[in-house]
Amino acid sequence: MDSSCFSDVPLLFDGMEQIASRGFSCDAYRVKIYGKLHFLKRLKPLYAADIRYQEAIRKEFETGYRLEHPNIVRYISFSDDGILMEYVDGETLSQRLSSHPEYFESKKNTEKFLRQLLNAVGYLHSHQVLHLDLKPDNILLTRINDDVKLIDLGCCYTDGFVDTHGFTESFAAPEQLSIIHCPLSIRTDIYAIGKIMELLPHHHIYNKVIGKCTAQLPENRYQSIADLQKALLPKRKPWRWALLALLLVIFFLGYLLFAKNDSHFSEPMESPVENKTVQEQPLPPVQSVPSATAKKNESTKEQQQITPSALPPIKKELSEEEQAFLDQPHLRTVTSEEFSRYKQRLAEYYREANAFLNDSSNYRKYPSHQAYLRRYQDIVYETLQRIKADEWFHPLYNSPMNPISSYTRKYKADLEHRAFVNSNQLP
Repeated sequence: MDSSCFSDVPLLFDGMEQIASRGFSCDAYRVKIYGKLHFLKRLKPLYAADIRYQEAIRKEFETGYRLEHPNIVRYISFSDDGILMEYVDGETLSQRLSSHPEYFESKKNTEKFLRQLLNAVGYLHSHQVLHLDLKPDNILLTRINDDVKLIDLGCCYTDGFVDTHGFTESFAAPEQLSIIHCPLSIRTDIYAIGKIMELLPHHHIYNKVIGKCTAQLPENRYQSIADLQKALLPKRKPWRWALLALLLVIFFLGYLLFAKNDSHFSEPMESPVENKTVQEQPLPPVQSVPSATAKKNESTKEQQQITPSALPPIKKELSEEEQAFLDQPHLRTVTSEEFSRYKQRLAEYYREANAFLNDSSNYRKYPSHQAYLRRYQDIVYETLQRIKADEWFHPLYNSPMNPISSYTRKYKADLEHRAFVNSNQLP
């Protein structure tokens, strides 16, 4: 270890193993120094003598060496043709999406990944560094705890190294691809983050955020990582803890008050007893307690004896034919068979609306939540038109009688909740 030149491999490392890499100008090695693993990024022989590539890796090392962040790989030392870095035991985002796509099925895992990635990129920006090559192959996920590690600052832009080259076309912003020189900015990295989010499963739930990240004009994108974090990640609401503390205080005070009253009534009461003859009153005759079945039959009998005048008025204006049909005596008492038939027909009418909500392919077919909700409303409107044409079903559907009215309201409320959940955001 008396030499700092990486080219003298036997004198430097206890062990050296080349690992697969997609780098254009560098090879990657896993090396062992005093029993500890490190990562070596080394220029390929074809570029080792080229001063341009030597300056590029020197720029990467000098930029990365002054950074210290848990989600950015640590730079250790530098030689003429390579950089020694922290070794990360894990896999790239591309490998994770290929081998374990179900990992991002969890909203918790997705939010953790995005939070750590944005923290790392925001840290770079706060130190006057633009990454300019954000892509799945430059994002590692550790094998333990699945933490993000951002790598490869070879294409970065800093105040000290303004001459930067290289990008990945599928993740590069329009200003990077333009043949006319365009200024690069924080919004260039934000564009790449939007393209990365498009690769995540269920990315449609971020469609609005992705659309703003990947806007063609930089001024139409988020202006900073903080703005993107505010739009993308949920904020913890401190008032919840204050409310919980208030409830605990109220509970505690109520308990003390109850305990005080209980002890007051438990004290023996001493009062003089007057010597008076108490006239015994005859006990009332014992009455039998009605059973639960008898109570149920009695309640059903009372329900069947309800007269039309005792019912609340119909809220919806009906035609004379519908009103006459609804006034028929047999509709005033709903039997269990009629109610079962009613529920079955209601489910049939709303089957198309349910099928639309349950079909996840509609999220891709209608990527805009306005278009999605507009189609849902059209289906419900067509359903209501069919209900109105049903001479048996329509009067019951609009009847205020229980249990039909409450069942209909519950069914319709459930549909609306499923379609408009999360403040008109797609499910």
